[in-house]
Amino acid sequence: MPATVRLLVIAPDGDEFILGRNDLGVYVAVPEPGAVFVRALQDGCSLADATARAGATAGAEVNGGEFLDGLRAAGLLDRQRAGGTSQTAESADGDGRSIRWFEGISPRTARVFFGRPAWALYVGAAVAAAMVLATRPALRPSYSHVWWLPDPLLSLVTYVLLGFVLAALHEVWHWLAGRSAGVPAAFRISRRGAYLVFETDLSQIVTVNRTARYGPFLAGMAFDVTVLAGALAARAAYGSGVVEIPPSLDRLLAAVVLALVIGIVWQWSALFLRSDGYAVLANALRCHNLFRATVLTTKWRIWGLSGEEAAEFGAIGPRDRAVARWFGLVYLLGMIGTLWAILIFALPFLLSTGAWVSANLAAYSLSSVAFWESLAVLVYLVAGVVGPAVIAWRERRLRRAGALL
Repeated sequence: MPATVRLLVIAPDGDEFILGRNDLGVYVAVPEPGAVFVRALQDGCSLADATARAGATAGAEVNGGEFLDGLRAAGLLDRQRAGGTSQTAESADGDGRSIRWFEGISPRTARVFFGRPAWALYVGAAVAAAMVLATRPALRPSYSHVWWLPDPLLSLVTYVLLGFVLAALHEVWHWLAGRSAGVPAAFRISRRGAYLVFETDLSQIVTVNRTARYGPFLAGMAFDVTVLAGALAARAAYGSGVVEIPPSLDRLLAAVVLALVIGIVWQWSALFLRSDGYAVLANALRCHNLFRATVLTTKWRIWGLSGEEAAEFGAIGPRDRAVARWFGLVYLLGMIGTLWAILIFALPFLLSTGAWVSANLAAYSLSSVAFWESLAVLVYLVAGVVGPAVIAWRERRLRRAGALL
């Protein structure tokens, strides 16, 4: 029997069970007889005895050899990590979970941020922020708040940097929530359509109860609404004359409010780009790989699938394929909307800003503030255009290698 069988984790998920390898990040949903079969093998049973136990659970004859072949084809019996590093049965800890924890904050400490008092704070912050935005029009975000400094370009550069900082802290909260649930997580830079984003890999969350997954999925927005409520409270107090703060700090807080509101709206409107809202929706719909099922369904409807893609689509569970039939419309409309936004807003912005930057760089005056500002903007523009393309190529390569869903 393959030694890597003992590395498989088994987790109940409604009427099905999740079989997975935490060290590989590969998971599949199987019916109860499949879980019984694997448990029997892990208990030291022979293939014949494990097959008999699975057959008794199914109430019909099963083929254990074929089931093992299916696990092998899914990559669950590999001795290699997804990244290519050797991974044997002896190199993982006892429950099959590879040791990839970040040093520092313990799960017990992380749970302080996600207990009932903490969630009461987050919900209260969301309600308070919504009330302030509804009743104080002067505090509502406006695109004019991007220009919070006298220098427009410096305002834009610092606003972009502010967005990166807030996005990184948003992902830290996802990581903390995963840590509190006992699920290792990893940071990476990824993309959503044509946009670079920070991302926290919480793929191992499938091994915990579905109800317990909502906390890690919503943790980033919990951070966002808390900071949003704080920024609005400070601006409201300043506007009412309760506290005195520098006008520049008030303008900075307005920029923070704008960035956070855009981020929160994005999480719920960009379902088709695997946002946090998508994760919540897919979990509520009891799907396992809705995004990939949706991509393949949409591609099949428009121009068909290759033989390899058709086989992949056939291996996806019926629940995901059923939901993908209507979610594919959301995905297609979202992609059309994204393309429209790129052509109408992003491309003209890139062209006009590029022309301005080129003129300043051509002057080549190292003592000019405009030169260094333009250089910073150029780096940002190049990263924004090249980054998503490079990441798309890398993700395509990893997906073909079976290392990425």
